Amino acid sequence: MQTALDLCLGALPSLALMVFFYLKDHYEPEPHGHVAAAFGLGLLAFAAAYFGGTALAGLVDPVWLALGGLPAHLFEAGVLAGGVEEVAKWLVMFAVVVRWAEFDEPLDGLIYGVAVALGLATVENVLYVHRVGLGQGILRAVLAVPAHALFGAAMGTQFGRAKLGRGRHEGGAVPPGERRRALAASLLIPLAFHTAYDLSLLELRGAVMYGAVVALSVALWAYVLRQVRALQHDSPFRQA
Repeated sequence: MQTALDLCLGALPSLALMVFFYLKDHYEPEPHGHVAAAFGLGLLAFAAAYFGGTALAGLVDPVWLALGGLPAHLFEAGVLAGGVEEVAKWLVMFAVVVRWAEFDEPLDGLIYGVAVALGLATVENVLYVHRVGLGQGILRAVLAVPAHALFGAAMGTQFGRAKLGRGRHEGGAVPPGERRRALAASLLIPLAFHTAYDLSLLELRGAVMYGAVVALSVALWAYVLRQVRALQHDSPFRQA
């Protein structure tokens, strides 16, 4: 019974967020099977991030990691947490998702980026709820899981630009410089937000910590929703 409750609490926030973002794809919605496949790739990204983070943690002194103050917290937030997770998701998007023929309008990058991110976040959340309990699970449903979706949206937005520019290009016709800048941004933007989010949890305490996390969440929501509107406007299917 407890395991089923953990699974539900861990997965329901991801399902709600996926539906929310999927409904933003007004003009040429993605096939459900492809969205599910992207979610499944996010599960694999979690495994890669877990083993990658464990390997990197083994390269540093655990005493320094626990007591090293801001440098250690920055390493933990920017490398062991945000770094390995964002790189794992980025590799999935770059190696597999961006090559799908169904990825044919800029907004599709955001949809698939959210799906990959929520695949990773769901496993992480289920394990966390099972280990820590219901109260923390509810808190993560409000803050941590939406943050993961937004990191994925920020990444996917830039993949959409890298593949399709402003919606006027076919697959290989985006100017090389524009494509390189978008691919770099597809990793650096979510990594910056993710690092700042996790660093707030590690460095701050009490009301200040929650205030910082909420402020970051609001800023990220504002950024992503602005991108959604721009991507909708640039859809080559909008006029049809």
